[in-house]
Amino acid sequence: MRDKGTPEQQAANQQRKAEIEERSVFLEPPPYSPQSPVISRASSVITKTEHTVQASPVLQHLDFTPSPLELPTAIECIAHLKLLHAFAKLRHEIGNREGLFGIDIGAKPDLAERIREKRWTVFVTKAVDRFAIWWETLPKTSHLFPMPIRTSDFESMKPTRFPEEGDGMGDNIISALPPLDVLMVWHAYMLNPRLYLEDCMRMNKHKIWHTPFPWETIYSAIDDATFTYSPPETAITTWGKSTYLPWNSLDDENLKSLTCPKCTRAITVPWTAPATTGGSEALESYLSRDIGFAGENFQGICPACGLLITHEKLRVGKFIDDVHAMCLYSRPMLGTILATNGVPPMTSSGKKISTHDPFFPNRIVQTLYEFRPITLRSNIEKLSIPVLKSRFQGVMISPSQVKAVNSGQYKQDFVAKESKIAVRKMLSHYWDNSSPFGLDLVGAILRQGSFVQKMRKIDWLHSPAAMSTMQRLIVKYHRFVRIIAENPKRIAVPTLDIDLAWHTHQLTPRIYFRYTVSETKKFLNHDDKIPEFSLHNSFQWTSTAYEKKYGQPYSECACWYCECTREPLRSSFTNRINPLRSPKAYDVDNVSETLPKDVVTGPHVSAHNAVKMEGHTTMFAPQGTWAQHRRREFEELDLRYAKVCKRYQKKKKGDETPSRDNDAYIYGAYGYPMYYPVFIPYYAEPTSEGDRYTTVNGGGGGGCGGCAAGTCSGGATLGSCAGGVGTPGCKASCGGHGDASGGCGTCGGGGGGCGGCGGG
Repeated sequence: MRDKGTPEQQAANQQRKAEIEERSVFLEPPPYSPQSPVISRASSVITKTEHTVQASPVLQHLDFTPSPLELPTAIECIAHLKLLHAFAKLRHEIGNREGLFGIDIGAKPDLAERIREKRWTVFVTKAVDRFAIWWETLPKTSHLFPMPIRTSDFESMKPTRFPEEGDGMGDNIISALPPLDVLMVWHAYMLNPRLYLEDCMRMNKHKIWHTPFPWETIYSAIDDATFTYSPPETAITTWGKSTYLPWNSLDDENLKSLTCPKCTRAITVPWTAPATTGGSEALESYLSRDIGFAGENFQGICPACGLLITHEKLRVGKFIDDVHAMCLYSRPMLGTILATNGVPPMTSSGKKISTHDPFFPNRIVQTLYEFRPITLRSNIEKLSIPVLKSRFQGVMISPSQVKAVNSGQYKQDFVAKESKIAVRKMLSHYWDNSSPFGLDLVGAILRQGSFVQKMRKIDWLHSPAAMSTMQRLIVKYHRFVRIIAENPKRIAVPTLDIDLAWHTHQLTPRIYFRYTVSETKKFLNHDDKIPEFSLHNSFQWTSTAYEKKYGQPYSECACWYCECTREPLRSSFTNRINPLRSPKAYDVDNVSETLPKDVVTGPHVSAHNAVKMEGHTTMFAPQGTWAQHRRREFEELDLRYAKVCKRYQKKKKGDETPSRDNDAYIYGAYGYPMYYPVFIPYYAEPTSEGDRYTTVNGGGGGGCGGCAAGTCSGGATLGSCAGGVGTPGCKASCGGHGDASGGCGTCGGGGGGCGGCGGG
C-alpha cells in the first residue's frame, strides 16, 4: 500500500491540489505564440540577424516572494528565461570570436560550425575549472554540520537532517556571485538534483545546498535589452580577492593545472592544441583529435614520473583520490550516500555501519589490499575504469573476498540487492568524469545548450502574455509531477514548457527536495542522458496519460511530430467517450487548429538530454541493433504521418498539413544555417568532436555494458534502479549512461547533466 506521508504532508498536498486546479480553471491555454506578435510567424528559417535585441516586456513591481505552495513562481520562471537568454548570447559571442584560443576558420567554411562549437567547448571546459576554484571559496561548515559527513554518521539521524534543516548563505550570496561563465556551471550543476545533494553532503556544502538561486539579484543584473550581465561591484571585488582569477574568462591566460595521478606532482597542460600548420587536413585532424585538455584525445607527460596522462588516467586518479578520502577520513564513496529513492538512508534495524548494505563499495576499498591507494597508484599504467570494473566483478564472484568484506554481518557470503546497486551507482560516477564532482559538468552544460537555444527561439520572454504563459506552465508542471507519482514504474517525459518550470524549481534545492518527496515519496531526479528511443516511446505514453487524465493537450504544438504522437489518441474509442471532452476543455480532433506548426520552435518534447546509443542492442529492440531500431521508428512515424495527412485532406485542409520538408535549414546557436534532411525533435543534437557528449558507444562507457558482473542479477535490477523505486532495467546505476529500457525518469541517478525525464 502506498505511503501517504505525514498528516502535515497530506494537508500540504491537498492544499496544493485545490489551488492548482482552481488556477487551471482560469488558465485554459490559448495557442502559444513562439515569439512576440511582431514576428509571430513560426518559421525555423530565420535571418542571420536573429540575435537583434528586442525590448523585454515591461514588468514592474516584481514580487520574488516564494510560493506558499512550494512551487516555482511565474516571476522566477521569467527571471530564469532572462538568464537563459544571457547564456545564449554568451555562447553566440564566444563561438563567433575569430581566433579565440588560436582557433581560426580560415578558408574552410564547411568546418565553420564545428570550429565555433569547438571554441565554445574549450570555453566551457575553462569555466568548469574556474567554477571548481569558486566552489572551494564557499562555506564548508554550518552550525548543524561543523564537520564533513563520515560513514559513522549514518548510524544516527544526522544525514537525514541535511536536506531540510539549516540556513543558507542569505544575502551573502549576492557579494559571492561569480562571473556569468561560472554562474552557468552552477546552474547546470543544480539541474542534477541528486548528484548536487550528494556532492554537497560529501563536501560539507550545507549552506550552499540551502541557498536558492538568487533570482532577484540576477534579474536586476542582466540588462533588459542587451542581456549583459553586470552584478554588484561587491561581487566583482569578492571574486578577485577569493579566487585570484580575472573576472573575464578571456583575460585568464593560465594553463590548465592538474595533479599527476601517479606521483601527485602538480603540472600544467594547454587547454587546447590547435593546428600549427594551415590546410584543411590539419584543421580536420585538430577538430577530431585535439590533444589539449579540452579534447577527447588529451595527452600530457608528467615531467617527474614520465606517466602519459590521459582523461582515462585522470578518471582513475579521481577514483584513487576518493578511495584515499574514504580510508583516511571515512568520507563515503560517490553513489553510496543516497538510497534508491534519493533520500539519505540510515542503517537498517539491527545493522551497523560494518553491515550497512549501501556502504558495500566503501567496505571493499577499505578491506581489500588491491584497492589501497598506494597499490593503485603504483600500478596506474595498467589501470582504467573498465579494469577497475573487472576488479569489482572479481570481488562479487569470489566467496573469500565477499566474506572478508562482509566479516561483520551474520551471513558473510551474502551480497544484498542494495549492495549490488551501490556498486553500480558508485562506478557510474567515473566512466566519463575526472572532475572533483559527481558528474562531468562540461558535458552537462553542452547538453543543456539545446534547451537554452530552444527557450531563446520560442522567446516567451518577449511575449506580452509572458505572465499568463508562466502561470499556465506551472500548473502543467504540477500535473506532470502528479502523473509521475501515480505511475512510479513508468517514464514521464516533459514538454519544453514543463521543463522550464521543472528546471526553475530545482534551482531552489531545499524546497524542490521537500516538494518532490512529499508528492512522489522520492527525491525526483532529472537525468540528462536518455536514449533517443526511450524519449520517443515515453513521450507518447506521457502525452496519452496527460490528455486522458486532464482532457487538455499535453504538447501545445501542432508540428508533424506532435500530430503523429496524438494520432493514436484521435482514433481511440476510449478518447471518444472520455467524459472530460467538454467544449471548454480539449477537443482532440481540433487541437491543431490554433497551435503553432513549426517543428523547431514548437513547445513540444524536451530532448536536450537525448543521447544516441550507437552500436547497442536495446531492450526496446532486443533482436536488433540501434540502427535497426531507428529504421523501425522511421517506418512507424511515416505510417502515422500518412494518417495525419489523410485526416487534414478529409477536412478539406490539406494545405494546412504540418510539413516535414520545409525545415531543411535550421539556424543554430551562432546564427548560421545547418542542414537537416528532416528535423526530428527527440534526436540528440550534434556537438563538436564527433558527438562526444551526445553519443554513447558500446563497451566501457555506458548502460549495461558498464555493469560489474554480479550486480545486474534479476534481484538487483527488477523494481530497483539507481534513482527510483520500481523502475525496470539498470540505467545509470549500471555504469553511467543507461541504455536500458526504462532506465530514466522514474529512475534517475547516474552520470550526468541537466535534462529531462520525469521520475526519481
